[in-house]
Order: sequence, then structure tokens, then C-alpha cells
Amino acid sequence: MKILKILVFKNSIINSLKYTCIFLISNLTIAQSSYLNLDVENDLYFLTDEYYSSGIFIETGKVVKKDSIKKFKIWELGQEIYTPSDTDSKDFENYNYPFGGWTFLRHVLQIEKKNNSFFEYGFQFGLTGEWSLADRMQNFYHKKIINADIPTWEGQIPNALHLNIFTSYYFQNEITPNLFIYRKVKAILGTQRIAFETNFGVNYGVNVNDKISNPLYVNSDKLGIYFGLNPLFVFHDFMLSGKGFQKEQALFTARSKTFRLIFDLGFSYKFKNWKFIYIYKNRTPDNFLQPEEQHHYSKISVTYFF
Repeated sequence: MKILKILVFKNSIINSLKYTCIFLISNLTIAQSSYLNLDVENDLYFLTDEYYSSGIFIETGKVVKKDSIKKFKIWELGQEIYTPSDTDSKDFENYNYPFGGWTFLRHVLQIEKKNNSFFEYGFQFGLTGEWSLADRMQNFYHKKIINADIPTWEGQIPNALHLNIFTSYYFQNEITPNLFIYRKVKAILGTQRIAFETNFGVNYGVNVNDKISNPLYVNSDKLGIYFGLNPLFVFHDFMLSGKGFQKEQALFTARSKTFRLIFDLGFSYKFKNWKFIYIYKNRTPDNFLQPEEQHHYSKISVTYFF
């Protein structure tokens, strides 16, 4: 019965994406200097609901300067949801991950450098705890969409305001026509997260992983395939520690792992003003309470260029 409900929930996500696409087709004009993107990350595609449970992100970007050096402005509204494996229990001894939500607004200024490289910097401002509305979002889906048991959200990460600042540098090298090597380094400093991460990937055709490239950079209509590694060194993770400047103390925490690794395998298809992306992600544990096996989830992305 639980698997059946998860499948129904999965179909509801697909239908939501379909209606979003129909709305975009009817309301946007055609150009190639801006884009609007919807990303949905979820582990329900693998019939699980745990750890990094889901993420929904709406992003828009545009060229703000057209000359020998291009500049881009990017805005993103996102929400991430984290849960333990046992979402029905109120006993912390059964938990292997704190309940937590992170809802944020992200702004990026990206500058194209020479030799197919980009430099970017920006900030994230957001909310955790009940203020993030993540518990209401997940409980709404469980109750109204899939008619499943409502997660307890017992002892969720505290309410807090957060600010992260970050900077990144990434570049690509063309090995043969349409075959590129992507590399990226990123540093994050803030109250919600302190981390250093890198990306290394190989991409054939239209770019697949827009987080290590610019969605407007490749405009040809074709297929793309990508394989990459994303090593992370995380020195502070509020979603696990609950430690910050807030008055409220976390009722349940987990000791974070400093080193983490994400494997990506993805495909993309660009047709005229549309690009569709699917990325399979395999993620090592974030904390020492999780089992050692990897966590599987997928990202589905729809982008419209205008």
C-alpha cells in the first residue's frame, strides 16, 4: 500500500510539470537572452522518502551585458526537505536524520571570462524550521495528494534566519567537437552552511548539468549526456547540527560527515526554445547515523529560453 501511494505521488509530480510546461508555452515569447527553469529533485522515483527527501527550485536568468564579455544575473527560489527514514516515529532513537526544511532566495552575478570560463559570486537568504514551511508542504502532499501517513516532524531543526555568501569559478575545455570537460570550484560561507566543493565532469552535446555551466551558453538543438563527480568538504551544516545564533535549541541532531561525494549521470534534450534534463544522483551519507549505502534520487528539469 505504501509503494502504491508513493507511485500516485510520483504521478502527481509529473502532472504538475506537464501543466507548468503548458503555462509557459502560452505565456512566453521567443528569444535567447533569458531563461526560466523549474527543477524537481526527489527520491520517490526510487520508492524511498528519506534524508534529502526533495527539492523544488524555480530559477530565472538573463544576459545583462552583451559585448566582448558577457554578464548574467540569476535569481532562484528554492526549498529543500530533509527527513529520517522513519517518518512516523516520535522517538528520537529511531531517527537517522533530523527533520528539516530550508527555503531560500539565491542571487548570482556571473561573469564570462576568457577561454570558456566563468566567475560568479552571490548570496542565499532564507529560513529554516517551521518558518521554512517545509513541514506544511510535505504534509499537504501526504494528506491531500497521496493520502499517506503524515510525517511527525518531531524535533525538526529550529527556526532561524540564514545568510550564505559564495563564490565559484568554473571552466570547460573542448576535447573534440561537442565533447567537453567541465571543472568547478566553489566556496560557501554562512550560517546555514560552510563548505568547499568541486565538480569534475565530461559532457557530450548540449550541456546537461547547468549548475556547473550557464544554461544560455549552448543554444544548439541536440542531445547531451553527462557523467560527473561532486566531492564536498562540509565544515558546518545547520540541517544536521542545528547550531547557530538562534535562541531555540535543536532537540535532535546528527554528527555531520565532513567529506561527501555525489555521482551524476544525466541526459538532456534541447529543441528550439526548450531544454529537458534528467540526472540520476548517487549520494554518500551526510552524517554518521545513516547507513553506509548511498542515497539515490533524481533531478528532472525543464527550461524555457526567451
